[in-house]
Parts: sequence; C-alpha cells; structure tokens
Amino acid sequence: MPESRTRRKTRPVSRRRNKARESRARETQASQQQSEEKKMSPEAYRRRRIVGWVLVALAVIIGAQHLGHHLGFYTLISEGWDDLVAGYPMALLLGVAGAIVLSK
Repeated sequence: MPESRTRRKTRPVSRRRNKARESRARETQASQQQSEEKKMSPEAYRRRRIVGWVLVALAVIIGAQHLGHHLGFYTLISEGWDDLVAGYPMALLLGVAGAIVLSK
C-alpha cells in the first residue's frame, strides 16, 4: 500500500489538560487512602461490639437490681448509696456508654 494512504490525513487533536478534574481525582484518591488507613480490623470491631453489649447488659442488670430493691425483694446496700451509686443513674450512664461504643 502506498505510504500516502497509510498516513493519517490530519494530526490527532491534542487535548488540553483538565486541571480541575485532575485535582478532584487526586483529592478523591487521597481521601480513599485516608479512609483505608482508618478502617478497623475485624478483631477490633468484634472487641468493640463485645464491650458495648457488655455495658448495655450491665446497665440492664443494674436497673433490674435497683427496681427489685425498690419493690422490697432484697437489700444489698444502704438506701442512700444504692440510689446514688447503683441506681437508675448508673444504669443510664452504662446504657448510654454502651450505645456510644456500639454506634462507632
């Protein structure tokens, strides 16, 4: 085949660099790398779930114990300390702490 037919008739059009698109791509790649570094291992995730559910279970147990104490089934510690230390406020705090640990 003659050389004139194999050559391109026109030169390919050079494209201008889209710097905004390249900048967005670099930002996306950087954020993907950061999120990959922040990822939690399955073992750490499992430990966090166990700690969260233990806190929630402890809150339920303390709340039930406090309810049983108010209903007069038993007395474990004195009235004043029971309400301040092992009462509904402690059950609430443990429940909220467990929910926070579970939500992360």
